Amino acid sequence: MAILLVGIAMVMPPFAQVVLVDANLFGLPIPLLYIFTVWAALILGAAVMARPLSNAGRLATPPRQGGGEPIPPTDTDPAN
Repeated sequence: MAILLVGIAMVMPPFAQVVLVDANLFGLPIPLLYIFTVWAALILGAAVMARPLSNAGRLATPPRQGGGEPIPPTDTDPAN
């Protein structure tokens, strides 16, 4: 929800008017660069905020066999 609110705030007139100039940077209009920069920052922020959610699944209890015993880890190291 915070990402959505930040995104809405960044394209509202008080912020967007700062970049409404008739100039180019690298041949592209500055307002266009601003919109795409905000868009990329929102995607990056969502990815950073979602990372703890993907790690939470790894902290769950280990899978159990039919008798309720934990499944022993397998050795996947080819050096042994």
